[in-house]
Parts: sequence; structure tokens; C-alpha cells
Amino acid sequence: MEQQQNGTPPMPVESGGKRFMRLWGPLLIKWGIAFATMMAGAMVCSFLYMSAHYDAAMKAMENQEQMMNLYNTILEELMKWQTAIEGIAAFITIPVMLIFFHKDRVKERVSGILPNKKAPIWKYGAVLLMSVAMCWGLNNLIAISGVSAISGTYEETMEILYTPPLLIQIICLGILVPVCEELVFRGLMFKRLRTGAGYMQSAIYSSVVFAILHVNFVQMIYSFVLGLMLAYIYEKYGSIKAPVAAHVVMNIFSVLATKYELLDWLAADIMRIGIVTVVCAAVAATMFVFIQRIEERPDYPNKPGENENLAAI
Repeated sequence: MEQQQNGTPPMPVESGGKRFMRLWGPLLIKWGIAFATMMAGAMVCSFLYMSAHYDAAMKAMENQEQMMNLYNTILEELMKWQTAIEGIAAFITIPVMLIFFHKDRVKERVSGILPNKKAPIWKYGAVLLMSVAMCWGLNNLIAISGVSAISGTYEETMEILYTPPLLIQIICLGILVPVCEELVFRGLMFKRLRTGAGYMQSAIYSSVVFAILHVNFVQMIYSFVLGLMLAYIYEKYGSIKAPVAAHVVMNIFSVLATKYELLDWLAADIMRIGIVTVVCAAVAATMFVFIQRIEERPDYPNKPGENENLAAI
């Protein structure tokens, strides 16, 4: 196993099974909670619908075609609650992931691994600006390129997620879901990979997994790029709070932009959307340069010259 990124000795080598569960265990737990929440939601939705339409539901039991129609009707009702169900699943998952996250940090301290420096709070403004600029700019590029037409499920997915009332969207999509995803993909998967591998390998691996789980092609591209950015922010700021803040801001921006049809307004004028996209790219690049200058390397007490040697690498 290669040397730790912080210059400390590597953690003990794990067996294949233990390493697999260490990397994929949190994600499997997240899936399990999401599946159980969806099943519970389906049961509640079925009960409520059949209670409200008891006679029609009983009549539908008479033949297979009517049962399929009943099933499709209940499924449509369930999809209306998809955003709330995802929010509930995230709400249940977050404390479980926080336990794993805390245990990892304790294990690192016991093993003598020095954490990256934590950036001061005033530098978080760069994270928020870069996040909004990248989110806006990427959405503009998707609109300009017409790549969304490649994925038949993209528009359908967006319609399902952004149908509920605005408050539910903000709480579920804007806060609970991004906090949960950051704990799983950056706080646990990326960070655990980082204990035995380089930054780029860890960032790409965790971002690929993050992208694939978004299923449709458009969201895969979007999620992969943002996954790399979020991993980099975590690396430089030394705190899970940084990618969480970035992800929350991006999702809330997307919710509000969809609600108030910002992208439709921009897409109506190619010059308008082009200028805004260039401005977003400029802002994101400027903030990236600022973040790049943040010194994330930890201090090494009682090791004179260590920091100077690292700076020269």
C-alpha cells in the first residue's frame, strides 16, 4: 500500500472482504434504507388509495387487465411522493453515516494520521460562489448542447422530482439528500480510499460511482464533474462541511431555477445564455484559483523541516 497522503505510515492492510465492505458497506446500507423506505411508501400509498377507492379497487381484482390498471394508477400516485420518500430515506440514513464518519476520524487519530488543515470559515465564500457558477454553467451547457434529448428518462425524472411543493423540494432535495450523499460518497468512500491511494485515483473512483448511481446519461455527466469538484473541495478545506455546503447550495439553486423557469428564460435567447455561461466559467475559474492556493497539508509537530520538504515535492 502506498504512503499516506499526509506523510504518516499507512494503516494496516485489510483483507479483500473487509476492504470491500469498508468501501461499499455504507452505500449498501444507504440502498437498503432507501429500498425499505420506498416499500413502506408503496404500502402506505396503496392503502390510502384503496381505502379512498374501495369499490373500484375490489372490482379491479376481477381480472388481470383491471389489476394492471390499478397497479399503474397506484404507481403514478407513488411517483408524486418520490421526492418526499427520498428525503425521508436520507433523513434516516444521515445519523447512521455520521456514526461511521465519526468512527473513521477516531480510528485515524488512534493510527496517528494527521488530518488536513481546516480552512477558515471566511474562505467558504469561494466554495459557494464556485458551486453556483459551476451548477449554473453546466446546466446551461446541457441546455445548449441538447444532450438531454439523448436520455429518455432525464426529463421524466426531473418532472417527478420537481413536482412537489417548493418547501418539500428545498428540505428534501436541497438539504437532506445532498447531506446524505456527501457523507456517503465524500465523507466515507472518498476519504476511505484516500487513506491508501492518491487524491486523483480516489476522486475519480468515488465520482464514477456517484455518477453511475444517478442512472440516466445526463445526470451521470453532471454528477461526475461535480463529484470531482466536491472531492477537491473536501481535500483542500479539510472538512466535510465544505462539500456539504457546496452540494446544498447547488441543489437549492437548481430547485429555485426550475421553480422560476430560469433556464427556460435563458434558453429563449442564445446570446443571453452564452454570455451567462461565459460569466459562470470565469467566476468558477477564479474561485478555483483561490481554492487552489489554500494550504491543506497538515502541520507535523516535532518534525523540523518536514513541511519544507513536502512543499518542495
